[in-house]
Amino acid sequence: MSMADSTVAVRTALAFYPGRYRRERGDELAVVFADTTAEAGVAAKVRELLDLGAYGLRMRTGLTSTSRGGRLAVLAAPLVAGAAGGLAAGQALLNYLESGMPIGGWGLLHLLPYWALLGAAMLSAVAALLGRWTAAKLLAGVSALAAGVDLVWSVSGAVVQPLWYLLEAFQWDGPFVLWALLLLAAPKDALPVPTWRERGLLLAAAVLTPVAAFADNVYTSWYELDTQWRALMIVVPLLMALTAVRGWYQVSVLGLAVLPWALGVNLHGLWQQEGGAWKLLPMAVATVSVAIALALVGRRKGPDGRQLA
Repeated sequence: MSMADSTVAVRTALAFYPGRYRRERGDELAVVFADTTAEAGVAAKVRELLDLGAYGLRMRTGLTSTSRGGRLAVLAAPLVAGAAGGLAAGQALLNYLESGMPIGGWGLLHLLPYWALLGAAMLSAVAALLGRWTAAKLLAGVSALAAGVDLVWSVSGAVVQPLWYLLEAFQWDGPFVLWALLLLAAPKDALPVPTWRERGLLLAAAVLTPVAAFADNVYTSWYELDTQWRALMIVVPLLMALTAVRGWYQVSVLGLAVLPWALGVNLHGLWQQEGGAWKLLPMAVATVSVAIALALVGRRKGPDGRQLA
């Protein structure tokens, strides 16, 4: 990598930082990068550039180890890793019990992303259980990518009402995408070495998630679930997650972990039962209003209990 290329690459990486921080510390960061990579090879320089840009993106999105969003993602990490791994393992077992084969009877084009999703989610949970967070996050990314491919595959043949097919596929793929994003949002430097508490939370989520998911088949009996109950299944964990702005982190983490599954299994049914996405606007407006009230009423505290402005 030439000097000119390196300078352009550093400027690109620094562009991810908030403007004020970049103006105050940008030159210093560029000098530090130049000093630390002076004798490094191309691969090492690329890795350092990616780390530099990734931290800037975390600062811009409020997902650093000292921010509210980053700390919340860290607290939720064992739960979301366990939930995704447990649901994946439960689905694989269910396929085997129903068909005698773990493939579920699908064609090859669907089979590859499907098993990439299941395998990566299960291995991610195991890695998190062992405290291998880098591997857990990488595998979570693989599961999200596989779920995205499966979503595209499901919608690609839909000539009429593609939104219907998208939401139908989202019932299964959506929770894995959202859980993976939550795990990826957790700053690696703040993720803990698992204690009995973190391992217990992960295993509890791995057991309870498939039990809740398969207690009633989302494609059959839950189709008749009343609209208000479907709405509550989304609104309650959403409001629980939003209590983070009030400093209620124990409540918020649980809501954040449940919300991806609640959205996945209910959005399609709500859209179908209400006769269109626009009819869901009153519920959305009411939820946002309560969320704003949570943010504005009273004073807020951070994860360490200190007062926030």
